[in-house]
Amino acid sequence: MIDKCDRRDALRIEHITPLQIKDLKSGEIYEARMFNYSNGGIYFESDGVFEKGTPIYIGIHNSPYSVTSKVFEYYKGEVMWRKELIQSFFNYGYGIQLVSGSSKQDLNTNDAKKEEDLRMHPRKAFFQKIRFGTHRGTSEGITKNISASGVFIATKEKLVAGQLLKMNLPLKAGKTKKIIGEIVWVSEEGFGLKFIKIK
Repeated sequence: MIDKCDRRDALRIEHITPLQIKDLKSGEIYEARMFNYSNGGIYFESDGVFEKGTPIYIGIHNSPYSVTSKVFEYYKGEVMWRKELIQSFFNYGYGIQLVSGSSKQDLNTNDAKKEEDLRMHPRKAFFQKIRFGTHRGTSEGITKNISASGVFIATKEKLVAGQLLKMNLPLKAGKTKKIIGEIVWVSEEGFGLKFIKIK
């Protein structure tokens, strides 16, 4: 028997990048991670629950469909299938058919209205000294701002986008949260971390 997830008319190309998914029926916005794409479709994983046929709006950082870098693109799509995941950071995997073109935005400009509309959680100042672990060992940094979906960490450690790391995030009253995150962008000052799992 052939898995319906493997019935592909177009060549799939690996491309891992964060997504923001808006359910056009409910208006809810979810974090997701794209893993591959073709000319007409995308595979992503998310904790959001979307039924087959659900129309969605997809915001893609570093879109593989763009000919320039630092572009945030928007696509309308339709859920073709969903599968439950066992060995993944997310609960579900989705096959999406793109049904329209995109709207491109240069992330270097100050015109960030569409991106802000898709950002579910505003950031606030948050200063804490932390230690985080990567496959190369343990490093130190200082958090500068945080939201429910991610945190900016200032550090001298040289890291790259796409790396996964673990850390204990200190909270109020001496409590901590265990975080697994993905680095989604880096600068000379530090990096932006997207939360994948919070325990």
